[in-house]
Amino acid sequence: MATRWIRYGLGLDMSKDTFHACLGGYTREGEFKVIAQRQFKNSKKGFDELVEWLERNRKEKTLDWQILMEVTGVYHEGLLYHLHSKGFPVCLELAKRVKKYIQSIGHKSKNDKLDGQGISQMACERKLNRWKPISPQIHSIRTMLRHRKALIAARVQFENQLHALKHAAAEERVAERSLRRMIKELNTEIDKAQAKATELAKQNEPFFRKISQIAESVKGLGILTVLIVVSETNGFEEFTSIKQLVSYAGYDVVENSSGKFTGKTKISKQGNARIRAALHMPSLSMIGRKVEPFYSLYLRLVIRTGGIKMKAVVAIQRKLLVLIYTLWKRNERFDKTRYQAERSANRAAVIELEVAPM
Repeated sequence: MATRWIRYGLGLDMSKDTFHACLGGYTREGEFKVIAQRQFKNSKKGFDELVEWLERNRKEKTLDWQILMEVTGVYHEGLLYHLHSKGFPVCLELAKRVKKYIQSIGHKSKNDKLDGQGISQMACERKLNRWKPISPQIHSIRTMLRHRKALIAARVQFENQLHALKHAAAEERVAERSLRRMIKELNTEIDKAQAKATELAKQNEPFFRKISQIAESVKGLGILTVLIVVSETNGFEEFTSIKQLVSYAGYDVVENSSGKFTGKTKISKQGNARIRAALHMPSLSMIGRKVEPFYSLYLRLVIRTGGIKMKAVVAIQRKLLVLIYTLWKRNERFDKTRYQAERSANRAAVIELEVAPM
C-alpha cells in the first residue's frame, strides 16, 4: 500500500563546501518518514542539482511543504537566495533553536545525516515564517557597519597588545611602532566604513530623513546607532509587534521558577547581539547625563530590582529599541510631552481596570 503523505519538509544542513539535504514527510498516521537524502556541493552547480533532485522526489506537488535551514555565518546565503529566486518556501532559523529541537526528538549523536533528518522533521512539524531578502540598500549599509564593527574589534586587540608592551619589563620599540601604525590605519578604515554607510543611507532621502529625525529628537541617540538598529532589522519590514522585535534582539525575559521555587529572571540573549551592542553605550550615556524620561525609569528599576543596576541598564536598552521601532513605524519625532501624557493615560486605564467591580 502506498504511503499517504499529509506534509513535506526539506531540511538543509549547511557547511562551507557541501550541504546535506533530507526530504521527509508526515504520513496520515502521524509518523515522520525520510523520503530521500543526499549530499551536494555548496556551489551554483550543487544548487541546480538540488532543485532537480527535489522536483524528482517531491511527488505530490499540491501538499503543504517548506524548506528549513539554520543560520551558519555566511555559508547558507548562496543557497538561500537561490531557492528564494526559484519561488520555494524557504525558512531560516537560529542554530540554537534547531539544536534544541533536534535534542528534543532524541537525537543524541551528531552528524550531517542525523542533523538533516532533524531539520527536515522540524520543517514538517513547525509552521515557520517565510524568509524574505533584505533590500539591496540596507544590505550594503549593514555590510559596511558590520565591517566597521570588525575593525573596531581588531583595534581593541592591538590596543591591548600595546598596553601590555608598555608595562613589560623590556622595551620592544619595533613591536610598539608596528602596533601604533596598525592602530592608526584601523582608525582610518573605521572612519571610511562609517562615512560609506552614511553616504549609502543619504542616497535614499526619505530613508535618511527618518533616521535623522529619530536621532535628533531622542537625546543621547546618534545617527550611527539608529542606522545600525534599522539595518539589522531591515527597516522593521518583517515585524508586526513589539514582542517580535524584543525577541529578535534577545531582550525577551526568561523565567526560572517551578512550584515554590522562584529563580532569577534574565534576558534570553538568543537574538541579534549587534543590536544589543549598539544600544549599550547610548543607554549608559543617557543614564550618566540624566536624560528624561529614561533616567527616572532607570532609578525606579534600580529600586525595584534591589539595587541591581545592570538589569536597569538592559531595560533602558529595551526601551530605546521599542522607541526607535515606534517612531520609525509612525514616521515621527520623539515628543517627550506626548510620551509622558500617553504613559499617564495608560497608567490611569490600568488603575481603573484594577479597581473596577467584578
